[in-house]
Amino acid sequence: MLRIASAVVSTVVVAGGVVTGVAAPASAACAPSPGTGYHITNKSTVSKPTNLHSEWMYDNLGGTLTYNHTKTATVSASGTAGVEAEAGVIFAKASTSFSVTVGKTWSKSNSWSYSIPARNKAGKTKVRMTMFHESKKFKATKYTYYYDGHCKYHETKKWAKWFVAPVKKDANVWGLEWK
Repeated sequence: MLRIASAVVSTVVVAGGVVTGVAAPASAACAPSPGTGYHITNKSTVSKPTNLHSEWMYDNLGGTLTYNHTKTATVSASGTAGVEAEAGVIFAKASTSFSVTVGKTWSKSNSWSYSIPARNKAGKTKVRMTMFHESKKFKATKYTYYYDGHCKYHETKKWAKWFVAPVKKDANVWGLEWK
């Protein structure tokens, strides 16, 4: 009987050693560690003014504002200062998050001819017509992560910044600006 108990104990010890030997490779099966990532949050759609606009006029005169030129319309992203090297990765992540391609700039050459009735706005004295381009506003948060020996995930925030990035498709609207 003593011999059977001894055999059971040694089998358990050997089995325990095997389990320990398997546990080390299991921790290596955790996701890649360490790494860097970006969270895209606080998403919204905004209209960002382009470089195309009429001259200013007094808004109490009435009349019509017109724009009739052949020119290249452009708009650039904001928020990229200090993270220029990472902007491509951030815009790629934001594009996936919004399901529309955004980027650092948008431009289009065309003959633009539009008119809008001028309107008065309380507290303002001048008005002009401006082309606005659809853009996406979002907060990007950079983080680093690692998995410890027990496959437990750990994340550390590095920075968070607001970005406004133009969509790459033609999504424009003419509107009024006041000052």
